Amino acid sequence: MTDRTHISRKGILEVAASFGLLGALGDVSVANAAPAAGIVGAWSLVSFNAIEAQGKEKPRFGPDPVGYLMYSANARMAAVLAGTHRPALRSPAGGAQSEESRSEALRNFLSYAGRYEIRGDRVLHHVEVSVFTDLMGTTLERQFTLDGDTLKIRTLPPEIWGSANVLVWKRAAT
Repeated sequence: MTDRTHISRKGILEVAASFGLLGALGDVSVANAAPAAGIVGAWSLVSFNAIEAQGKEKPRFGPDPVGYLMYSANARMAAVLAGTHRPALRSPAGGAQSEESRSEALRNFLSYAGRYEIRGDRVLHHVEVSVFTDLMGTTLERQFTLDGDTLKIRTLPPEIWGSANVLVWKRAAT
Protein backbone atom coordinates (compact mmCIF):
# COMPACT_ATOMS: atom_id res chain seq x y z
CA MET A 1 0.00 0.00 0.00
CA THR A 2 1.36 3.40 -0.96
CA ASP A 3 1.16 6.40 1.38
CA ARG A 4 -0.19 9.29 -0.68
CA THR A 5 -0.22 12.88 0.44
CA HIS A 6 -3.39 14.72 -0.47
CA ILE A 7 -2.91 18.42 -1.25
CA SER A 8 -6.13 20.38 -1.38
CA ARG A 9 -6.80 23.95 -2.50
CA LYS A 10 -7.84 24.75 1.09
CA GLY A 11 -4.56 23.35 2.42
CA ILE A 12 -2.54 25.45 0.00
CA LEU A 13 -4.53 28.57 0.94
CA GLU A 14 -4.00 27.90 4.66
CA VAL A 15 -0.24 27.66 4.18
CA ALA A 16 -0.18 30.73 1.91
CA ALA A 17 -2.25 32.74 4.41
CA SER A 18 0.09 31.82 7.23
CA PHE A 19 2.97 33.34 5.25
CA GLY A 20 0.97 36.33 3.99
CA LEU A 21 1.27 35.20 0.37
CA LEU A 22 -2.33 35.39 -0.76
CA GLY A 23 -1.99 38.86 -2.25
CA ALA A 24 0.56 37.49 -4.70
CA LEU A 25 -1.83 34.84 -6.02
CA GLY A 26 -3.92 37.24 -8.05
CA ASP A 27 -7.59 36.32 -8.25
CA VAL A 28 -7.73 34.12 -5.14
CA SER A 29 -10.42 35.35 -2.76
CA VAL A 30 -8.70 36.28 0.47
CA ALA A 31 -12.02 36.39 2.33
CA ASN A 32 -12.48 32.66 1.73
CA ALA A 33 -8.95 31.74 2.76
CA ALA A 34 -8.09 30.41 6.19
CA PRO A 35 -6.61 32.97 8.59
CA ALA A 36 -2.95 32.98 9.51
CA ALA A 37 -2.68 30.22 12.10
CA GLY A 38 -0.36 32.31 14.30
CA ILE A 39 -3.01 34.79 15.40
CA VAL A 40 -5.77 32.27 16.07
CA GLY A 41 -6.64 32.17 19.76
CA ALA A 42 -7.24 34.52 22.68
CA TRP A 43 -5.03 37.53 23.40
CA SER A 44 -4.85 39.58 26.60
CA LEU A 45 -4.31 43.36 26.39
CA VAL A 46 -0.95 44.62 27.68
CA SER A 47 -1.09 48.25 26.49
CA PHE A 48 -3.27 50.55 24.39
CA ASN A 49 -1.51 53.77 23.41
CA ALA A 50 -2.58 56.70 21.24
CA ILE A 51 0.12 58.13 18.99
CA GLU A 52 0.26 61.89 19.45
CA ALA A 53 1.28 64.42 16.80
CA GLN A 54 4.99 64.24 17.69
CA GLY A 55 4.94 60.43 17.50
CA LYS A 56 4.90 60.16 21.28
CA GLU A 57 2.71 57.42 22.77
CA LYS A 58 0.14 58.17 25.49
CA PRO A 59 -2.10 55.58 27.22
CA ARG A 60 -5.54 55.71 25.57
CA PHE A 61 -7.45 54.16 28.50
CA GLY A 62 -5.06 55.18 31.26
CA PRO A 63 -2.70 52.84 33.11
CA ASP A 64 -3.30 49.10 33.12
CA PRO A 65 -6.10 48.71 30.55
CA VAL A 66 -7.81 45.32 30.35
CA GLY A 67 -9.21 43.43 27.42
CA TYR A 68 -9.31 40.42 25.18
CA LEU A 69 -8.95 39.98 21.44
CA MET A 70 -10.05 36.67 19.99
CA TYR A 71 -9.48 35.26 16.53
CA SER A 72 -11.17 31.98 15.61
CA ALA A 73 -9.97 29.50 13.00
CA ASN A 74 -13.16 30.13 11.01
CA ALA A 75 -12.36 33.85 10.48
CA ARG A 76 -14.44 35.35 13.32
CA MET A 77 -13.08 37.89 15.78
CA ALA A 78 -14.14 39.78 18.89
CA ALA A 79 -12.47 42.60 20.82
CA VAL A 80 -13.35 43.97 24.27
CA LEU A 81 -11.15 46.68 25.84
CA ALA A 82 -11.62 48.87 28.90
CA GLY A 83 -9.86 51.25 31.22
CA THR A 84 -9.66 50.00 34.79
CA HIS A 85 -10.44 53.44 36.23
CA ARG A 86 -13.92 53.77 34.68
CA PRO A 87 -16.77 54.91 36.90
CA ALA A 88 -19.30 52.27 37.91
CA LEU A 89 -21.86 51.49 35.24
CA ARG A 90 -24.83 49.47 36.38
CA SER A 91 -26.65 47.01 34.16
CA PRO A 92 -29.91 48.37 32.70
CA ALA A 93 -31.92 46.77 35.51
CA GLY A 94 -29.48 48.06 38.15
CA GLY A 95 -31.03 51.47 38.67
CA ALA A 96 -31.05 54.92 37.17
CA GLN A 97 -27.80 56.64 36.25
CA SER A 98 -27.17 60.02 34.76
CA GLU A 99 -26.39 60.45 31.09
CA GLU A 100 -23.05 61.94 32.15
CA SER A 101 -22.01 58.87 34.18
CA ARG A 102 -23.03 56.52 31.35
CA SER A 103 -21.03 58.58 28.84
CA GLU A 104 -17.97 58.67 31.10
CA ALA A 105 -18.08 54.89 31.61
CA LEU A 106 -18.28 54.34 27.83
CA ARG A 107 -15.52 56.85 27.05
CA ASN A 108 -12.92 54.26 28.11
CA PHE A 109 -14.56 51.17 26.66
CA LEU A 110 -14.59 49.52 23.23
CA SER A 111 -16.23 46.34 22.06
CA TYR A 112 -16.88 44.94 18.60
CA ALA A 113 -17.03 41.64 16.72
CA GLY A 114 -17.38 40.26 13.22
CA ARG A 115 -15.43 38.55 10.48
CA TYR A 116 -11.74 39.08 9.77
CA GLU A 117 -9.27 38.39 7.01
CA ILE A 118 -5.49 38.54 6.70
CA ARG A 119 -3.71 40.32 3.84
CA GLY A 120 0.02 40.16 4.33
CA ASP A 121 0.82 42.21 7.46
CA ARG A 122 -2.74 43.59 7.61
CA VAL A 123 -5.77 42.23 9.38
CA LEU A 124 -9.16 43.57 8.34
CA HIS A 125 -11.91 43.54 10.94
CA HIS A 126 -15.32 43.51 9.24
CA VAL A 127 -17.45 44.90 12.07
CA GLU A 128 -20.88 43.29 12.42
CA VAL A 129 -21.76 44.34 15.98
CA SER A 130 -20.31 47.09 18.17
CA VAL A 131 -21.01 49.14 21.26
CA PHE A 132 -20.64 52.07 18.83
CA THR A 133 -23.39 51.54 16.25
CA ASP A 134 -21.69 53.75 13.65
CA LEU A 135 -18.90 51.12 13.35
CA MET A 136 -21.33 48.38 12.32
CA GLY A 137 -20.90 47.54 8.64
CA THR A 138 -17.45 49.13 8.46
CA THR A 139 -14.04 47.55 7.94
CA LEU A 140 -11.22 48.49 10.32
CA GLU A 141 -7.77 47.88 8.87
CA ARG A 142 -4.91 47.10 11.24
CA GLN A 143 -1.23 46.46 10.64
CA PHE A 144 0.18 43.67 12.80
CA THR A 145 3.39 41.95 13.78
CA LEU A 146 3.61 38.66 15.59
CA ASP A 147 6.68 37.85 17.68
CA GLY A 148 6.23 34.62 19.62
CA ASP A 149 3.41 35.21 22.11
CA THR A 150 3.28 38.97 21.48
CA LEU A 151 0.89 40.49 18.94
CA LYS A 152 1.39 44.18 18.15
CA ILE A 153 -1.36 45.98 16.27
CA ARG A 154 -1.27 49.50 14.82
CA THR A 155 -4.56 51.06 13.76
CA LEU A 156 -4.81 52.57 10.30
CA PRO A 157 -7.24 55.18 8.92
CA PRO A 158 -10.09 55.59 9.38
CA GLU A 159 -9.33 55.93 13.07
CA ILE A 160 -12.05 55.43 15.69
CA TRP A 161 -10.71 58.24 17.92
CA GLY A 162 -9.12 60.36 15.20
CA SER A 163 -5.52 59.28 15.85
CA ALA A 164 -3.39 56.18 15.35
CA ASN A 165 -3.09 53.67 18.19
CA VAL A 166 -0.67 50.90 19.08
CA LEU A 167 -2.01 47.90 20.98
CA VAL A 168 0.19 45.20 22.46
CA TRP A 169 -1.34 41.83 23.26
CA LYS A 170 0.06 38.68 24.90
CA ARG A 171 -1.30 35.25 24.10
CA ALA A 172 -3.76 34.44 26.89
CA ALA A 173 -2.89 31.54 29.13
CA THR A 174 -5.08 28.49 28.71
